[in-house]
Amino acid sequence: MLNRIYIVVGLLAIIVLGGAFIAPYLIQWGDYRTRMEALASSALGTPVTIRGDITFALLPQPRLRFTDVLVGSAEEPAATVDSVDAEFSLMDFLRDNYDVTELVLRGPVIDFSIDESGLFGSGVNLAAEGGGVALQQASIIDGTIRLMDRRVQQTFVASKIDGDLRLSGFAGPFQFQGGGTFQGDRYGLRLNASQVDAAGETRVSSFVQPDSGAFSVNLEGQLRPGIAPKFDGTMTYRQRPPLAESADEIRGDLILESKLVASADRIVLTGYTLQPDQNRAGTRLTGAASIQLGARRSFDAVVSGGVFSLPPRDAKEDASTRPLEAVRLLAELPAPLMPPLPGRIGIDLAEVGLRGFALRNVRMDASTDGTSWTVEQFIGQLPGDTTVRANGQLIEEGGHPDFRGQFSVSSERLDGLVHLWRKPEDGNTLFNQAGSLRGDVMLTGDALRLSEAQLTLNQVAHAVDMRVGFGEEKRLDVVGHFADLGAQGSAVVGALLPDIVGDPRFGISFPEGSFSLTGETARVFGYDGSTLVAEGQWGPDAISFTRLSAGEWGGIGFDAALKASGSATAPMLTGSGRVRVASASAPALAGLYDLLGTPPDWRSFLGRLAPLEALVDLGPGDGEGAQVLTAGGALGAARLDLRAELDGGLAALKTAALRLTASLESDDSAGLTQQLGLGDDPLFEQEAMLVSLRLEGVPGNSLASRITLSAGDESLGFAGDLVATDGGEIQGTGTLDVALANAGGLAQIVGAPGLSLPQAQASAGVHFEGGRMLRLTEIAGTSGDTGFSGALALARTRDSAAVTGELAVDTISVEGLATTLFGRAGMVAGSGGWPEGPISIGNQPRLTRGSVGVTAKALAAGGSTRLGATAFDLVWDESRVRLAQFEAAIGTGAAKLDMTVCCAGPLADKTVSGRVSLSAAAISAIAPPAVAASLAGRLEGGVQFGGTGASLAEVIRTLAGEGNFTLADFSVDQLAPTVFQTLAGLEDVLNMDAATLRNIMGLALQQGRFVASTANGAFSIAGGVLRLNNFLVDGDGARLAGDLALDLGSLGVAGDFALTPIGLSEVGGLIGSDTARIFARLSGSLLAPVTRLDLDEMVAAIQVRANELEVDRLEALRAEDAERQRAAAEARNALIQAERERAAEAARQAAEEAARQAAEAEAQRAQQEQQPAPPANPPLEGPLDLGLPPPQNDQSGFGVNRPMF
Repeated sequence: MLNRIYIVVGLLAIIVLGGAFIAPYLIQWGDYRTRMEALASSALGTPVTIRGDITFALLPQPRLRFTDVLVGSAEEPAATVDSVDAEFSLMDFLRDNYDVTELVLRGPVIDFSIDESGLFGSGVNLAAEGGGVALQQASIIDGTIRLMDRRVQQTFVASKIDGDLRLSGFAGPFQFQGGGTFQGDRYGLRLNASQVDAAGETRVSSFVQPDSGAFSVNLEGQLRPGIAPKFDGTMTYRQRPPLAESADEIRGDLILESKLVASADRIVLTGYTLQPDQNRAGTRLTGAASIQLGARRSFDAVVSGGVFSLPPRDAKEDASTRPLEAVRLLAELPAPLMPPLPGRIGIDLAEVGLRGFALRNVRMDASTDGTSWTVEQFIGQLPGDTTVRANGQLIEEGGHPDFRGQFSVSSERLDGLVHLWRKPEDGNTLFNQAGSLRGDVMLTGDALRLSEAQLTLNQVAHAVDMRVGFGEEKRLDVVGHFADLGAQGSAVVGALLPDIVGDPRFGISFPEGSFSLTGETARVFGYDGSTLVAEGQWGPDAISFTRLSAGEWGGIGFDAALKASGSATAPMLTGSGRVRVASASAPALAGLYDLLGTPPDWRSFLGRLAPLEALVDLGPGDGEGAQVLTAGGALGAARLDLRAELDGGLAALKTAALRLTASLESDDSAGLTQQLGLGDDPLFEQEAMLVSLRLEGVPGNSLASRITLSAGDESLGFAGDLVATDGGEIQGTGTLDVALANAGGLAQIVGAPGLSLPQAQASAGVHFEGGRMLRLTEIAGTSGDTGFSGALALARTRDSAAVTGELAVDTISVEGLATTLFGRAGMVAGSGGWPEGPISIGNQPRLTRGSVGVTAKALAAGGSTRLGATAFDLVWDESRVRLAQFEAAIGTGAAKLDMTVCCAGPLADKTVSGRVSLSAAAISAIAPPAVAASLAGRLEGGVQFGGTGASLAEVIRTLAGEGNFTLADFSVDQLAPTVFQTLAGLEDVLNMDAATLRNIMGLALQQGRFVASTANGAFSIAGGVLRLNNFLVDGDGARLAGDLALDLGSLGVAGDFALTPIGLSEVGGLIGSDTARIFARLSGSLLAPVTRLDLDEMVAAIQVRANELEVDRLEALRAEDAERQRAAAEARNALIQAERERAAEAARQAAEEAARQAAEAEAQRAQQEQQPAPPANPPLEGPLDLGLPPPQNDQSGFGVNRPMF
């Protein structure tokens, strides 16, 4: 009974729950639309219209959903919502208390407005109690808030708002956390508000930050909502600095803190504090601001403070690698803040720290119309009691400031002001000097321009224009027209100029620029000048003067166009102009000598050439860096014509090639002789005299020179090399040619004037360098029938002497070389093939060292030419003689040798060591005729050797070493690999005797050559015997392998080589690759080698193989006959077995037939027993069935036990 009760209760619960789930879907909730709209309208204080569908579910929680909700009038709604999902507490819902536990608003759009009177409106009037509606949690998805300011007809839109909203009632408290998009940027927002108090105010705190984290705004205070809302509280604005590239560049946040009172028509900041760098508490600005909103927007701000400093530079920064600090500041100037409304600002700062310097007592008053600033006045103090003033228009252009106006800089102490761009020098000329500069100024994003400016120094006015480019195009352009500067004014201007040479920051700041400077009088580089002009431009690689002129400067005058490029250590100067030197005593000329370091002897010589007036041109030459110098004009008593080609330019005059031609022509022979410093008396009898000069070479090394002094048929000439030492000493090498009617002039030149000498024509090769060196040149002679030429030189020092030189010989002999290396005694022949005389290279150490290069057209041995062009160095020192860098041509190849004989002294035994190498040397060119007749190829290889002995024969017998070689296109005559194919094709070999086989092989080997593309080998030398082991060569169709020994003393040869086939593919043939070998055995000497063929092993192998093949053939025939008999027996047995199977099948069928007939008979008998007995002996009908098996038809054709075949 109890179970039945449980069942009934359970059924009722299921019905109730099912009804709770099903019933909401059977109810037309649209009929409750009016009730829901009224409830929402009561809560929001404005009509609410649900224009979409309404759905409701009761379980598991009451859930209400309606779409397309309109708040306010359809013409001007206060808000719209795409859909609303509300979830309620079940028990509260049943008690008619709509406590919303979860609310989701999708696509809400809320409109706020500020009317023409500045009153705030939203179209919604929230009920304080909320009509019994409470909201625990709400989610806003893709919301939009729009604020329309009708005073300026401008709408502010925040879109894509997402977040969570919590409120206990429409009167608060509530909080919102989420984010939205405003003017293309995404922002995060936190907003908290307390419950509205009795005065109608609520405590509000908010935090806004873009997703980038660049800045944040925090507001906290009292908010009085309504049609005239008002906020009274504090504001904190924090801006993050740019990311630092190093630890020294880390900066703190910019922080602005202020009291804030805001309403719909005004925002007032009072007592604000601006801290540009949170980490630098000492930098702080204060002030106040008022912003008028509405139709007539404007602002008024005041900024004041004590010390405001820019962040310091990186402490590790090398200032010498950076631009000037003032230029860097210009490039880093930020764009002016341009508020979108008119207003005024006043700035009053005690000091502005600009890193390298400071502006003090800064005052600026400016106003703006919303598009540009008008700077009414700017005043600041710089070092040196300097006042800076400016006024004009300031705008923002391309992210940079753009200022145009007027300026003035007035300094009482220029020595204090100049510190901003250069370091002061000792004895500063600017001390207590006053000066001023005023004019028009234009500052853009990449340049500062000062125009129509007036520079006043010592109460004298000068005109100046200047442009400073600090953007992409970094350059400085200066125009200056100076009046009478004098010595003092020149020193002041020079001290004001940047240190262009000594300060690298100037070149970094201004890699390019131009200048146009003129001066009536000035002192430049310590020399007074007048009518001065300097115009030109400079770049990273060059400075050019379109005009550089001086009417008079230090006793010289010039008017030229110049260009200087390169570097301070390697300058390149080009240009042209007129130069005038009135006297050799001109101060500027002496200064030029000091600058160039001209030796005193040269100064004396050059001084005799004045006065000078010439046109000079220094231009580019044909090659890179080359220059050409030309000069023409009056030079003392002569007319000058000069042309110099400088391959490395003027800067590389000492280190690069020079080609100079010049001539001096005069009708005053005595005057020109004196001018050249050759004495007081003329060299020649005629008055007209010509001096021609030609120099070619490197001045710092030597100059190939030709100097000729001539008059008619008389001449004095030098051809050779000239060198000038650092001390001014002239050294020469060459030939002196003399053709003089009176050679007394030569004595005069060497300091023996008055000595009379006869007419002379002579030529001599000479090198002079004091008494320290002697050099012989143009050596020519013969040695037997061989001619030679060359040059030798002996240089002496305090302790030693060295011989150097070059010799050219028509033909050189091996015998002569050997005599040079081993001495004449060492070449005495003995009983053997090698000389047995004692090697003689000196019994005492030598006192000289030497190296003589020798070249020859050919190398001969035994009176016959063996090798082609030959060259080597014969080198010796105190104890050794060396044949070095020997190289001789062998056809298209070459042979190289380096051999040393040691040591000079009393010991009889000498050591000979060296190395030999051959490249592409034909065997036919280096091998004895007997060897060359059998072998061919090109030899590459080398060997190192060494031996000791009293004679050359003993050295050979003790020789040791090692080497390797490669033979290209290697071939051996009468060793044809086709011999194996010939032997493989032989028939009836069993009927041939051994002699016949040897004859056949001998003839086959003579039909060709063994050929291999390459052959490599390595050998060793020990005890005077050269051994080649394991020599292996794979050729075309065969392989050649063996060993060789060569006795270097007697040249005896011994060796064995085997020829074996390669690639012989016949299987079961007469020739097998593992047994086929033909031996060649070497004996005799290298000059007369003997080769013997050993064919016995090959004959025996062929005969054995022929017998094996015959046995294999007979065995194959026997196996074939046995196979036929086995197949016949198997066929016979198969037929017998088939016959037996057919007989068994016939017997089975007969037994089955008999059984069937017996069964039928039994059935018939039983039937007859049941019927009346038939009459006796009835007549037979039909055939008689005896029950025998059926007849069989034998088709096999064979009888039992009959033969099958």
